[in-house]
Amino acid sequence: MGLYNFQKRFVEKILSGEKKHTIRAVRAHPDKPGNTLYLYTGLRTKAVKPLLKVKCVKIEEIVIDMQPSKGKGVLTRGLLFPHCAINGVDLSPDELESFARRDGFKDWPDMVAFWTTPKNRLPFRGNIISWCPL
Repeated sequence: MGLYNFQKRFVEKILSGEKKHTIRAVRAHPDKPGNTLYLYTGLRTKAVKPLLKVKCVKIEEIVIDMQPSKGKGVLTRGLLFPHCAINGVDLSPDELESFARRDGFKDWPDMVAFWTTPKNRLPFRGNIISWCPL
Protein backbone atom coordinates (compact mmCIF):
# COMPACT_ATOMS: atom_id res chain seq x y z
CA MET A 1 0.00 0.00 0.00
CA GLY A 2 1.68 3.18 -1.18
CA LEU A 3 0.94 6.60 0.21
CA TYR A 4 2.06 9.43 -2.09
CA ASN A 5 1.99 13.17 -1.46
CA PHE A 6 1.86 15.67 -4.31
CA GLN A 7 2.52 19.38 -4.56
CA LYS A 8 -0.50 21.56 -5.31
CA ARG A 9 0.85 22.24 -8.81
CA PHE A 10 0.12 18.62 -9.80
CA VAL A 11 -3.34 18.15 -8.25
CA GLU A 12 -5.43 19.28 -11.23
CA LYS A 13 -3.48 17.07 -13.64
CA ILE A 14 -3.81 14.05 -11.33
CA LEU A 15 -7.56 14.54 -10.94
CA SER A 16 -8.07 15.03 -14.68
CA GLY A 17 -6.13 11.84 -15.45
CA GLU A 18 -3.48 13.73 -17.39
CA LYS A 19 -0.79 12.75 -14.86
CA LYS A 20 -0.69 8.97 -14.47
CA HIS A 21 2.68 8.40 -12.86
CA THR A 22 5.11 9.81 -10.35
CA ILE A 23 8.89 9.78 -10.03
CA ARG A 24 10.13 8.74 -6.60
CA ALA A 25 13.28 7.59 -4.85
CA VAL A 26 13.57 3.85 -4.33
CA ARG A 27 11.71 2.90 -1.15
CA ALA A 28 12.74 0.37 1.47
CA HIS A 29 9.41 -1.41 0.82
CA PRO A 30 8.62 -0.55 -2.80
CA ASP A 31 5.20 -0.82 -4.33
CA LYS A 32 4.55 -3.49 -6.94
CA PRO A 33 2.10 -3.75 -9.83
CA GLY A 34 -1.29 -4.64 -8.43
CA ASN A 35 -0.86 -2.66 -5.19
CA THR A 36 -3.38 0.02 -4.26
CA LEU A 37 -1.87 3.51 -4.14
CA TYR A 38 -3.32 6.39 -2.15
CA LEU A 39 -2.66 9.84 -3.61
CA TYR A 40 -2.82 12.93 -1.38
CA THR A 41 -1.86 16.54 -1.21
CA GLY A 42 -0.89 18.26 2.02
CA LEU A 43 0.10 15.10 3.92
CA ARG A 44 1.34 15.76 7.46
CA THR A 45 -0.51 19.08 7.56
CA LYS A 46 -3.96 20.21 8.66
CA ALA A 47 -4.76 20.83 4.99
CA VAL A 48 -4.39 17.16 3.99
CA LYS A 49 -6.69 16.18 1.13
CA PRO A 50 -7.13 12.75 -0.42
CA LEU A 51 -6.99 12.86 -4.22
CA LEU A 52 -7.42 9.35 -5.60
CA LYS A 53 -7.14 5.68 -4.79
CA VAL A 54 -5.53 3.96 -7.80
CA LYS A 55 -3.94 0.69 -8.88
CA CYS A 56 -0.18 0.45 -9.50
CA VAL A 57 0.32 -0.93 -13.01
CA LYS A 58 4.04 -0.54 -13.65
CA ILE A 59 7.34 0.29 -11.95
CA GLU A 60 10.26 1.43 -14.11
CA GLU A 61 13.79 2.53 -13.27
CA ILE A 62 14.68 6.12 -14.09
CA VAL A 63 17.92 8.08 -14.10
CA ILE A 64 17.93 11.86 -14.46
CA ASP A 65 21.37 13.45 -14.59
CA MET A 66 23.66 15.80 -16.46
CA GLN A 67 25.85 14.35 -19.21
CA PRO A 68 28.40 15.78 -21.62
CA SER A 69 27.15 16.81 -25.03
CA LYS A 70 27.37 14.10 -27.68
CA GLY A 71 27.70 16.77 -30.34
CA LYS A 72 31.02 17.54 -31.93
CA GLY A 73 30.44 21.25 -32.30
CA VAL A 74 32.83 23.72 -30.72
CA LEU A 75 29.97 25.49 -28.91
CA THR A 76 28.75 22.37 -27.06
CA ARG A 77 31.98 20.43 -26.52
CA GLY A 78 32.49 19.79 -22.80
CA LEU A 79 29.13 21.26 -21.74
CA LEU A 80 26.75 19.24 -19.58
CA PHE A 81 23.12 18.76 -20.61
CA PRO A 82 20.10 17.28 -18.83
CA HIS A 83 19.65 13.60 -19.62
CA CYS A 84 17.01 11.01 -18.79
CA ALA A 85 16.97 7.22 -19.23
CA ILE A 86 14.13 4.83 -18.44
CA ASN A 87 15.05 1.19 -17.87
CA GLY A 88 18.51 1.99 -19.27
CA VAL A 89 17.22 3.50 -22.53
CA ASP A 90 18.07 7.16 -23.24
CA LEU A 91 15.07 9.30 -24.18
CA SER A 92 15.22 11.29 -27.42
CA PRO A 93 14.42 15.03 -27.36
CA ASP A 94 10.83 14.32 -28.51
CA GLU A 95 10.43 11.60 -25.88
CA LEU A 96 11.75 13.97 -23.19
CA GLU A 97 9.08 16.56 -24.09
CA SER A 98 6.29 13.98 -24.05
CA PHE A 99 7.52 12.38 -20.82
CA ALA A 100 7.73 15.76 -19.05
CA ARG A 101 4.14 16.62 -20.05
CA ARG A 102 2.87 13.21 -18.87
CA ASP A 103 4.57 13.86 -15.53
CA GLY A 104 2.64 17.11 -15.10
CA PHE A 105 5.15 19.66 -16.38
CA LYS A 106 4.74 22.28 -19.11
CA ASP A 107 7.73 20.89 -21.04
CA TRP A 108 11.20 19.33 -20.59
CA PRO A 109 12.88 22.62 -19.51
CA ASP A 110 10.17 23.06 -16.84
CA MET A 111 10.90 19.54 -15.56
CA VAL A 112 14.65 20.18 -15.54
CA ALA A 113 14.07 23.37 -13.55
CA PHE A 114 12.08 21.35 -10.98
CA TRP A 115 14.99 18.93 -10.53
CA THR A 116 17.73 21.57 -10.44
CA THR A 117 16.28 24.61 -8.63
CA PRO A 118 16.32 25.82 -5.93
CA LYS A 119 18.59 22.92 -4.98
CA ASN A 120 20.14 20.55 -7.44
CA ARG A 121 18.68 17.05 -6.94
CA LEU A 122 20.77 15.55 -9.73
CA PRO A 123 21.96 12.93 -10.32
CA PHE A 124 18.75 11.09 -9.41
CA ARG A 125 18.11 7.35 -9.55
CA GLY A 126 14.66 6.10 -8.70
CA ASN A 127 11.41 4.70 -9.99
CA ILE A 128 8.53 5.77 -12.16
CA ILE A 129 5.37 4.49 -10.52
CA SER A 130 2.48 4.32 -12.99
CA TRP A 131 -1.17 3.87 -12.08
CA CYS A 132 -4.66 3.45 -13.47
CA PRO A 133 -8.06 4.08 -11.88
CA LEU A 134 -9.51 1.36 -9.66
